[in-house]
Amino acid sequence: MRYKFTYCLMVLFMFFAAASFAQQEITIQGKVVDSLDGKGIPGVSVLVKGTTKGTQTDAEGNYRIVAPSNATLTFSFISYTRQEKPVGGQAIINVTLASANEQLDQVVVVGYGTQKRSQIVGSVSSVKSEEITKQPVLTAAQGLQGKASGVQINASGQPGSQPQVRIRGVGSVTGNQNPIYVVDGVITDDITNINNSDIESVEVLKDASAQAIYGSRAGNGVILVTTKSGKTGKMSINVNSYAGFRSMTNSVDLADGRSHAIYTNEAITNTNRLTGQSDPVVFDPNNLPTQTTDWMDEITRQGLVQNYDVSVSGGTEKTNYYFSGGYFGDQGILNGAKYDRITARINNEYKIAPYLSVGHNLTVTHNKNENKPTSTFSSAYRMSPSAPVRNADGSYGYLSALNVGNPVAAIDYTNDFSNSTRLQGNAYVNVRPLEGLTLRGDFNFDKTDGSGKIYAPVYSVFSAQQNNRSSLNVINQNRFYYIMNMQATYSKTFAEKHELNATAGYSFERDRADRSNLRISDVPNQRNLWYLNQGDPSTLVIVEPEANTANGGDLIRRVSYFGRMTYTYDNRYNISGSLRRDGSSSFPVNNKWGTFYSIGGSWNITNESFMKDQNLFDNLRLRVGYGQVGNDISIANNNLAVLQGLAQTGYYGFSYPDFPISLGQTFNQSRDALASWETTKGIDAGLEFGMLDGRLSGSFGYYNKLTEAYIPIRLPALAGDADNTLYSQGAKVRNKGFEAALNWEERKSDDFSYRLGFNVTFNKNIVDEVTGNFQLRGGSLGNGEITTLSKVGEPIGSFWVYETDGFDENGNFQYKDVNGDGQITESDRVFVGSYQPKTYFGFNAGVNYKKFDLSFDLYGNLGNKIFNGKRAVRFGNENVENEVFEGRWTPTNTNASHPAALNTIPRPSTYYVESGNFLRINNITLGYTFDNQKLAFLKDSKLRVFATAQNPFVFTSYSGYTPEIAGAASSNSPQGSIATSGSAINSGIELNVYPIYSTYMFGLNLTF
Repeated sequence: MRYKFTYCLMVLFMFFAAASFAQQEITIQGKVVDSLDGKGIPGVSVLVKGTTKGTQTDAEGNYRIVAPSNATLTFSFISYTRQEKPVGGQAIINVTLASANEQLDQVVVVGYGTQKRSQIVGSVSSVKSEEITKQPVLTAAQGLQGKASGVQINASGQPGSQPQVRIRGVGSVTGNQNPIYVVDGVITDDITNINNSDIESVEVLKDASAQAIYGSRAGNGVILVTTKSGKTGKMSINVNSYAGFRSMTNSVDLADGRSHAIYTNEAITNTNRLTGQSDPVVFDPNNLPTQTTDWMDEITRQGLVQNYDVSVSGGTEKTNYYFSGGYFGDQGILNGAKYDRITARINNEYKIAPYLSVGHNLTVTHNKNENKPTSTFSSAYRMSPSAPVRNADGSYGYLSALNVGNPVAAIDYTNDFSNSTRLQGNAYVNVRPLEGLTLRGDFNFDKTDGSGKIYAPVYSVFSAQQNNRSSLNVINQNRFYYIMNMQATYSKTFAEKHELNATAGYSFERDRADRSNLRISDVPNQRNLWYLNQGDPSTLVIVEPEANTANGGDLIRRVSYFGRMTYTYDNRYNISGSLRRDGSSSFPVNNKWGTFYSIGGSWNITNESFMKDQNLFDNLRLRVGYGQVGNDISIANNNLAVLQGLAQTGYYGFSYPDFPISLGQTFNQSRDALASWETTKGIDAGLEFGMLDGRLSGSFGYYNKLTEAYIPIRLPALAGDADNTLYSQGAKVRNKGFEAALNWEERKSDDFSYRLGFNVTFNKNIVDEVTGNFQLRGGSLGNGEITTLSKVGEPIGSFWVYETDGFDENGNFQYKDVNGDGQITESDRVFVGSYQPKTYFGFNAGVNYKKFDLSFDLYGNLGNKIFNGKRAVRFGNENVENEVFEGRWTPTNTNASHPAALNTIPRPSTYYVESGNFLRINNITLGYTFDNQKLAFLKDSKLRVFATAQNPFVFTSYSGYTPEIAGAASSNSPQGSIATSGSAINSGIELNVYPIYSTYMFGLNLTF
């Protein structure tokens, strides 16, 4: 009993001792500093949470307070985000407070310099490098998908390809619509050579007031890419790697062998009835095939994607250095294809004296591509499922009554290899002769040497798929671009309230490209003999101009003078203007110079005296701007009409050889003597804000821009003109809309934080004017019919089709007589929308809990249409989708949803126009960061492992492979129309698309 009593006393003593210890007060001291400059913040309130006990920091940001050892301290100060810190028995607690106005104080990269966000009068979206590097994509442009309002990305699944980027709609009708990229001062249209891990930041300049400093190059927008550099401090080594596989996201359910045979026989019978022919059926109705080959499965695979890179960086007071190397490999999903990229980069800066620094930046990239024909996707869709991949004797299978080649054979017989080496970099010197004045001179260059070989062996699958004589194409492409800039920047604050920032400069550019494509026959089928000297010399020819392999070259020179001035009063009112004068060799002598400009202002409302007592807004800013920019890419080098020789292959041989052909000369194309830049004028206004101690931030913007676009106008037949088109400024296209972005970020404790982000753009694209009665037609189906018409009052590339009105007594389409004249003609066509989305949006979210991190983002389009061209263009006896087979019209199924089987291409109609709305889950990433205190080998290192799913799901009603379609193939347009491959008037037509795929991967990030 005594022992029990003693035991109870001991327990009570320990309890009260613990309670006493928990309530024990200790002295805590520390320093509170600003997150931007690291300086101490005076006057910060330091309170013991739940009490009125507190103190304030002194002039240096130091504080001292007595509090219970298990208490929580709260640190708060006006214009800074509040923080809470548990004491946990600590005697020293240092705190870093972030400005609630940090978004406004943030330094943003702009054209030819940097500015505080509070001083920017244009629309600029910034994307963190972490948002890009977590995705298994080749370029930073693909990583922008859904991350910035006003930016739309259309990416092909083909390895090594660049995406199409559209900023605030499409303005150019037939020309290049992609923005320019400025990588550390080097202007380029291709950033596939940049390792994403080397990127520090990406800024998208979206309106004319932000873009005008780049003048004639900025008509489609500007994307600034700043790469990483060394920072003063000890050496840091970063290792990043991931590996995974890609697979098709969506498939199309095609008819099996038996269903295809039934449909083909019906199509022949119905076509005979319609045309009066008497073609026999292909398949024996009493012995229908039972075999089904899944051709899409035969040509695709789960392709490997992998990336490995390492960087070393650091610096001293005199030198900063950054070195990196990386490898990226992508097989894609098409059998046999492969893309490899090796990169190496150096970025060093040397501080020679307090007023003098020099630096250099060099990226070396080597690419290797093994290409396979993407047309095999179309062949796999159309090929008869009853045909085997290979016959019993090993030969390739085919269906003689079908004019579609064996897609597996097409892959096996294609030998298409290319490689290139690219050097991109700059060297610069900065001199500061006076306080506030910086003089900078730099030389930037981009040099590419590329070559390729395409070998076609002798083969014969059947009459429509054979090659009777081997051939070898040898392609060489070389380009050297350089730009020299000289600029002066002056920054000065007068009387504490007046701040002036001015930049003025001069630049000179030279861009030279040479291309050649030679073909020779009878080259042996041995890869080590694939050289021109191994073929028949008499067959050596210069290949006529084709897609990207045309013989010849380009030489473009530009001279520019530019300037920008920004005045800020009392950190409340900003006014900024820029002016650029460009001269280009791409235009006629009398029109080589153009002037581009912008003017804008902003008002930092929260810095007004009447806002000091409010606690709702941390920052509130209003901005407005207007400007004019240009685009010289659309008609570059189209200013000269030159004589060129015509080969015999360019003639129609009328009665040859009775009338011998003599080689002659002809004009290659008529030219407009008044040709100049495409110009875009626009106004932009926006409201930016931060609220609730920096947790909520966002922006709302309005824009309205008008592009005066060049179009190739068809001329009457002119003797000696081989083309009969004239590029002229003949259309005006308007894009106007509203965009919004909202972000919420909150740190609940040291162990838990989360973020949410949403952006949306509402864009209205409309053709304002077309010269005369010229019609902008496009989207040919190969039978003389076109599918789009860009008419005044309608969007570019609007689908212009016949409206179906049920089926006739034979199951064929009936069309509405819209104008009531008793005939079905072009006058009965109707507009049913375009591929230009009315709304596009993105959403992202992230959670950090202890050592785990989870992120998620999605994007989508609303209000656009797609023309299902692959379903519409069905030449004789090709396969069909199972839905079409099951729902086709037959005498016993007159209440059908699809027409009777037929072997003709019907008129373009509303039947083939589908909704392009979609929602795609873009990225899901789960990561875990190891505790370096528990893993001895880490010590001062940081190790994070992660798993990622890229594009795992898409939600859409579209029946094709993907609702994201970059552009149609080349068109065979009727007289009086135009249709340039990939142009806006061909967008949204699915004919032969490399499907977007899903990627699943694992990776790690290691820093030490």
